[in-house]
Amino acid sequence: MDRSTRLLVPRVSEQPDENRIDPLVRLFDPEFTDTAWEYEHSKVGLIPGKLHAKQIEALNNPAKHRWLFWGNQVGKTSFAAIDFALKALGRHPLQKIGRKRMPPWTGWASALTWELWEKILLPELLTWIPPWRIIDAPTAMMHSTKRDIVILADNGRTSRITGKAAEQGADKYQSARVDDVWLDEEHPEEVWDEIQPRLLRYGGDTLGTMTPLKGQTTFIFARIYEGIQTGRIDLTRHWYSHAGIRDNPGITAEARAEMLEELKHNPSQIAARDEGKFVRPMGTVLPWDPEKHQTAEEITISDVTNSGKLVTLWTRGSWYGALDLGKWRFAFMFGVADTESVFTIVDEYFSQNEDADTRAQGIHDLLTGWKVPDSIMIPADCADPKGIEELNEAFERIGSPYRVFAIEGELKKRTTGIARVENMLNRGALRVRRGMGKNMVWRLGASTSKPGKPIMGSRWMWEIASWQYPKMADGKVQKDDPDDATADGADMMDATRYLIVKFFPADAPKKSKRALTLAERIEKELQDLDRMERQSTPDRRNRYGGVLRQ
Repeated sequence: MDRSTRLLVPRVSEQPDENRIDPLVRLFDPEFTDTAWEYEHSKVGLIPGKLHAKQIEALNNPAKHRWLFWGNQVGKTSFAAIDFALKALGRHPLQKIGRKRMPPWTGWASALTWELWEKILLPELLTWIPPWRIIDAPTAMMHSTKRDIVILADNGRTSRITGKAAEQGADKYQSARVDDVWLDEEHPEEVWDEIQPRLLRYGGDTLGTMTPLKGQTTFIFARIYEGIQTGRIDLTRHWYSHAGIRDNPGITAEARAEMLEELKHNPSQIAARDEGKFVRPMGTVLPWDPEKHQTAEEITISDVTNSGKLVTLWTRGSWYGALDLGKWRFAFMFGVADTESVFTIVDEYFSQNEDADTRAQGIHDLLTGWKVPDSIMIPADCADPKGIEELNEAFERIGSPYRVFAIEGELKKRTTGIARVENMLNRGALRVRRGMGKNMVWRLGASTSKPGKPIMGSRWMWEIASWQYPKMADGKVQKDDPDDATADGADMMDATRYLIVKFFPADAPKKSKRALTLAERIEKELQDLDRMERQSTPDRRNRYGGVLRQ
């Protein structure tokens, strides 16, 4: 075992007699080498004889919120049950070094439904807790109103693991104090938010275990995973791990190959189930890939000032913006194109229920902050000429040099715009500044009846990951027109397609060829005449023969 995966081995204050096998003791026994073994009290069949490297890494990580984005059959549910059993007994390696609270300890094990709690989480927990330490518990695989597993810890204190289900609603996660919460699969955001105050008293932690089949459309991706990627969230608070079927030594290569063969028609399913990767769902409108389509590093105005390449781009590139007008959702984005017509989106502005003066000032401050020239072209939706007029008047009142104009109606066709944006993404001609919008706060679903849910992070990136085609009932034909409700109006996407259709050609521009020298031009002309002579009739050969001889 290498240094990065060296295990802090839990110690137990008592050793069971020879007639009682403690599954946790065996799990960490260096002399026990079976990959899987039959255990008399197992409620899940064969159990692992050792943790694999990714499980060991997760066990020893001290982050407050741990996220296991693992594929199917990688051992995430078993690991979480082991993690909770160790804490309930007071054997967890981080408890032993004073990083976590010793028993009495309280944890919540939460599934999406009660059926999943009774058939998946509860059997795993009962398998790993030594049966002589269970004071009281529901029966595995059976419907019961009993939700608590009461455990006698090694230090003689009492610990408790309580079952929860997201189908209860977020209000059922209130009014409690807990040490740890285990969320199995992707829970609703309101449940996640409600859990946080429950951890305050004991400085508690969370553990999320999931195969990210919902891809980039969940709050976990937009709020947490992307937050970590952009540096907005510190890894000491939120830590994540990707693991795949290959990481589990209990799964044979032949079994994995069989699964891959059956799922080969759906690459997104394979990426999620085999590797635990976030992927775009089948119905997503645009082929957005955060790693492929973002700049290699975050760009700041300081970088622009100090980097020769960026200075050249800023001063010689072509600047374009676009906006989609609306009272409740006003979306503006802008960027710069290099000489090869590769367009980089630099920043965004999103306004909800604000007046024209506030919006004009916001756009002005954003553009001047990035040192964008006043020659930038900014088309807006021609369906709102009054809104365009009011915005330009507001620019004039604050002394801003920037102006917007109405885009031609024929350039607003949705299918054309989507195809053009998709084309640019596929050929690498459209990029987004890494870290764009990481400190933005906007409200999802804001209206006259409700303030909306606050969301932190890029509105543009949230929209492109969330925008989907409508789900059709069986027997119905799939529509090509996207469902804007999936992206809260898709206003940033509207602005983006206006910009792309207005300023960028349908195909990649052809690279200009090097000019020929005089000698090269003469040689080429002689070769052309010679070819013409060979291919011509006798009359034409006589006509051009004199030229060649001269």
